Amino acid sequence: MDTPRRLLLVGTYTPDSDPPGEGQGIHRVWFDPETGELTADGVAARTTGPSFLDFAEDPPTVYAVNERAKGTVTAFRVHGDASLTELGSLPTEGGSPCHVLDLGDGLAGVADYANGTAAVVAFTLEGSGGTDDGEPWQLFEHSGSGPVTDRQEGSHAHSLTLAPDTGNPELSYLLVADLGTDELRVYQVANPQPPELPADSEGPGMVFVPGELLRTIALPPGTGPRHAALHPGGAYVYVVGELDSRVHVLSWDGDHGTGEHIGSLPATAEEAAGSNFPAEITLHRDRVYVSNRGADVISTFAVRAEGASLEHLADTPVGAWPRHFTVVRGHNGQPDHLVAAAQNGDSLMSLLIDPDTGIPADTGHRLEIPVPVCVLPIPIKRIRRAEGTR
Repeated sequence: MDTPRRLLLVGTYTPDSDPPGEGQGIHRVWFDPETGELTADGVAARTTGPSFLDFAEDPPTVYAVNERAKGTVTAFRVHGDASLTELGSLPTEGGSPCHVLDLGDGLAGVADYANGTAAVVAFTLEGSGGTDDGEPWQLFEHSGSGPVTDRQEGSHAHSLTLAPDTGNPELSYLLVADLGTDELRVYQVANPQPPELPADSEGPGMVFVPGELLRTIALPPGTGPRHAALHPGGAYVYVVGELDSRVHVLSWDGDHGTGEHIGSLPATAEEAAGSNFPAEITLHRDRVYVSNRGADVISTFAVRAEGASLEHLADTPVGAWPRHFTVVRGHNGQPDHLVAAAQNGDSLMSLLIDPDTGIPADTGHRLEIPVPVCVLPIPIKRIRRAEGTR
């Protein structure tokens, strides 16, 4: 029996996005989990500048930012035949949205790079929703600056990470990486509620705790925090610095939502601030992977001291300007792979993760796609099972 292929959705820059690109929206790709072969299958959705994507499990939904001066986020229903149906778009009340995070029950968090806001938008299960006037349900503004004057003249929210409140299971923390102010901004939020809400409820699903910024966690001046990953034990957060080309380790107290910078190391084998610009960071098993634009490698780090420190193991060459990557986990004895998106190389590249060392190696498989900037695995088998299709 043929091995079922895995579905990947790939976000691109489009002619009407800012910055523009030659992509056509969200591209559909099939991945062979045994060999790493990548096969194009057309455009799943034509939408402006879907530079970052995230997936909500129930009902199966993809959220896509629309990166342009007047930002929006669009929701799509995912079907068992791998098609997407647009549900609607909502404004983010900011510019250049560059990251979106599923928050549960139709809510999505969005980071607006241009003006530093973090927005929460609400979609109904049938389509777009939001507040009565169409504005975001919740909007977090911020101000500040950093020492790198050409990049840190103001606040630049770049990503969102959700961390559990270990002192109160009804709450979580929303961490906003602010490239412009060298901070992680911490907000406290309530977890998704049951679907049966009273008629006078303040909103659907996840309800934000009243109040604004809870606190900030400072990183060294000139870090330029871009993306973050939470250690599964919950005691540490790893942050990539786009401007200082380093990986930073922060202690994290999930009971109180506090953290402290405890160390850092170069994002590649060499110090490369000013010539290398790290982008994505992912924790997989006991390894941390970082994509590096400029050095054009995926770096591998071993997690040491129960998460308190990292050790650089290897740099694996990939295509030009790897803005994003994803780990495709193997099922039923299949190997794990990593798929990297080379933005300036107009291609995807698959790498086999060594089960012993955790270091990825080139499979030789490539796929040409214009300006790929995000790769999102979709559990198409589960979707088909829920639909009763094959």
